[in-house]
Amino acid sequence: MNIIVVSSRLDKAISLGQRELLALGLILTLLVGAAAFGLGMLFAPNRVEPLLRLMPGQHARQGEIDALAVQVGELQAKLTRLDGLAARVGDKTGIDVQPFLSRNAVPQGGLAAPGSSFTVPSLAQILEQTSGKMSALIDQLTLAEAVLLTPNSEHLPRHSPMLAPPQSSSFGWRVDPFNGSQVFHEGVDFQGSTGTPVSAAATGKVVYAAYHPQYGNMVELDHGNDLTSRYAHGSRLMVKVGDAVKAGDPVILLGSTGRSTGPHLHFEIRYRGVAQNPLRFIDSNSSALAQK
Repeated sequence: MNIIVVSSRLDKAISLGQRELLALGLILTLLVGAAAFGLGMLFAPNRVEPLLRLMPGQHARQGEIDALAVQVGELQAKLTRLDGLAARVGDKTGIDVQPFLSRNAVPQGGLAAPGSSFTVPSLAQILEQTSGKMSALIDQLTLAEAVLLTPNSEHLPRHSPMLAPPQSSSFGWRVDPFNGSQVFHEGVDFQGSTGTPVSAAATGKVVYAAYHPQYGNMVELDHGNDLTSRYAHGSRLMVKVGDAVKAGDPVILLGSTGRSTGPHLHFEIRYRGVAQNPLRFIDSNSSALAQK
């Protein structure tokens, strides 16, 4: 069995044999698992909470901080090795992982020389940098896995659902506009006028088309291979459950239904039920398709 992977970013097709496909799939599974495990270990509560409890002017035992710094250094070294594997997987799938590799952004260096020591602020900065790069690398590896398992590029949600670029709220942590608390925003928002058509990001089947207390009028598309996309807060539903849609077909009209402060599209992409950063999937040159 051969599978053809089409990369829209590189405009080329790659033929993968069954053995090669299985090997790449195993590598991707190990990469994502290792990166996620490392991130979890790095930010385990019993390691981070003692640092977070420190107030300005207080001092922790320097030996404990230095020991944690050594562990962070070891994790950074493992992340560098993951970079090499990720780069090779990226070459095979056509996914550009270079901007997200730790060697391209995380400051380089070795362990502290004898007699030197880490401070809480400097260690916190290293933790933040390492966390950010591991999260970005996991995003790209997840995308590479999705590309690898989706031989038909029409089923990859790479088309922008609207002409306008995402505005207001991006993917990740933000301040809730209703109560001011910190919440995780599981998609990106597009602003526009009520009634503006919102297009499917890829070919798929409608599995949800109804009013939701939070999402308002929402459509969810199943693109196969555990990939789904959501289009929320519509003023009107343009499809019904069971409909087959193609990339660029209108699925809702822009609105402000549900938990919304004004007319906008809330757009999500989920892989195996977990929200992904849509901007990792969307081709920056694909918004013209939204004019259909």
